[in-house]
Amino acid sequence: MPAVDQAAVEKAEEYEYEGDKRLLGPWLGRMVYVLCIGYSLFHLAILNYIAIDEWVYRVLHVNIGAVIAFALLRGWRKERKDRIPVWDWLLAFAAIGCSAYIVFEYESLIMRTGVITTTADVVTGLVGTLLVVEFARRVSGLILPIIAAVFVAYVFVGQYLPGVLHHSGFEFGNFFSFIYSQEGIFGITAAASSRYIILFVAFAVFLQACGAGEYFMRLAMALFGWTRGGPGKVAVVSGLLFGTVSGSAVANVVASGTFTIPMMRRAGYPRATAGAIEATSSTGGQLAPPVMGAGAFIMAEITGIPYSDIVVAAILPCLLFYIAVFASVDLQAIRHGVHGLPRSELPPLKSLGRDVLLLLPLIVLLYILLSGYSIIAAGTWGVASTLLVLLATRMNLPSVVLAGPLLLYIFLPLSGLAINQAGLYASLLGAAFVLAAGLWMRGFGGALTALREMSRIVADGLADTAQRSLQLIAVMACAGIVVGVLGLTGLGGRFSSLLISVAGNSQFIAFGLAMFISILLGMGMPTTAAYAIAASVVAPALQLLGVEPLPAHMFVFYCAVISAVTPPVAIAAFAASAIAESKPFDTALQAMRFGIGAFVVPFLFYSSPEILVGGDPLVVTRIFLTATAGVVLLAMAGEGRLFGEIGWPTRIVLAIAAGLLILGGSTTDLFGAGLAGLLALWRFQVKRRAAAA
Repeated sequence: MPAVDQAAVEKAEEYEYEGDKRLLGPWLGRMVYVLCIGYSLFHLAILNYIAIDEWVYRVLHVNIGAVIAFALLRGWRKERKDRIPVWDWLLAFAAIGCSAYIVFEYESLIMRTGVITTTADVVTGLVGTLLVVEFARRVSGLILPIIAAVFVAYVFVGQYLPGVLHHSGFEFGNFFSFIYSQEGIFGITAAASSRYIILFVAFAVFLQACGAGEYFMRLAMALFGWTRGGPGKVAVVSGLLFGTVSGSAVANVVASGTFTIPMMRRAGYPRATAGAIEATSSTGGQLAPPVMGAGAFIMAEITGIPYSDIVVAAILPCLLFYIAVFASVDLQAIRHGVHGLPRSELPPLKSLGRDVLLLLPLIVLLYILLSGYSIIAAGTWGVASTLLVLLATRMNLPSVVLAGPLLLYIFLPLSGLAINQAGLYASLLGAAFVLAAGLWMRGFGGALTALREMSRIVADGLADTAQRSLQLIAVMACAGIVVGVLGLTGLGGRFSSLLISVAGNSQFIAFGLAMFISILLGMGMPTTAAYAIAASVVAPALQLLGVEPLPAHMFVFYCAVISAVTPPVAIAAFAASAIAESKPFDTALQAMRFGIGAFVVPFLFYSSPEILVGGDPLVVTRIFLTATAGVVLLAMAGEGRLFGEIGWPTRIVLAIAAGLLILGGSTTDLFGAGLAGLLALWRFQVKRRAAAA
């Protein structure tokens, strides 16, 4: 299989823009390493066992993250990599100083924030806000800081603007005191970030260390590698499996694309097509339950909708998206004559069945969540169970050994113990069980070596967790500026009124405008930040039109996700093009075509919200089946194939039939099915006559 050039991988990683890391010397490097480990452990302890005030916790969450970023990442590319310059030391101490001020003045700040301010309040608010903006710039680029700066400027110039943009004006000191509080930077976006980001980044890091990523790839290979266009279908399935536990489309592309893109090129897919398939599938993984790239948890925090309802609601739309992508990949395989891989090159399903307990962490996570316990408990004990898998794999034990810990995680919560007690006992007893098996099968020396290796992996994993979380923490804090300004000025409500007036009280037009605005806001930004802003700007407008909160927020979340493959700033597609060595814009256009389902399926939330909120099982089944037929027909229209090549007139008619099936009621479903049936019959007759001739 062709190897991927390391320079191509590094170029792809640049689209993630997590900052330009320094190469610090032993002393500074060790100091930052220990700080990162402590930062991760701090979150795990606060979330589960130690109670502190929520505002103080969020301040430490953001500002200590900023300290790590200022130490670890260069502010400008021309800076030396081997040292921390004086100005970054000053920024780090300023972040610590702002945190200390909030901690010591907390009681009085609660009473006077944004109303009666002191000079120290104003200075802390101004400096702290600038630190957050610089933090976001350093880890995510200029787009979000510029948006935040525009909103801050609006606070001071809005009193001079006409019409819907006009407000009565705000004092400088009161504004910065307000925005650097739980009403702005440390508000709902920081709440979601502080509760879930570290936890589920740690889950993804340790799950990968367990070998789950390799297992996902082997499973996709075994299931679909032998089929027509097998390598492309492997990329689709592996992207889904990788993507659900990652909040970054670019990281998904780099993780799986370095394997799948060369495999697709070897099988016969053109460069741009191979890159587009990987970009689309990796991006769509964030739509896949149970984790949804942490999007499900952010949505639960913002809306108050139970996590379990969000996960259940996301299942059918996610299936429709991947059915559309799968159909497009199959049609591309026909076009390019791509066959499956020889079975001799594929892993046997039998061996994968024996290793299924390597997915113990996912099983534990789902079991605890669906048993009605908190997201934090599920994430914590999901992370703990990854350590048991690590211990077993380091000692080269068969995965069946993990059946013992699995039973403990299942039955101890049923004994009446509090979930944290049950999780702790299950983890300790499970570790003892795995260690005893290791001593018996590998001896004392083998077990000791495994423990030493595991301790290093755990320390590295905790440090890596902190570093990988920095971008999401920064963008969620910076998004808090936007959310705070919207609330302070009332612009969010006025924007909703404006959108309604433009849409003319038509929900369909409002959904179209909402999609355009959400994708525009999300270009070049991580999904979580894009969703947080769109949820504040766009979702309320849809709700004013009578749309339920779940369809409204799921709609803007889908739009935030697909902005990663939407030109002109399609960061996931551009990253995939770097690995495939294809033209970025061509790759983005093809990715947009493969992901056409993600542009159409959200409108199903408008026409048939039952697919999200449930209802009569027969109605939901009909909606799903007709929508499935619709997205397959849409893929055929996009690829221009229906019993052979078809021209644009036929493609347009086929797309109309698909739209009737996807977006309509029972009557339009019948018209859509009839139109599609007539087209299929006509094309079949044309093909048969051509074959006979």
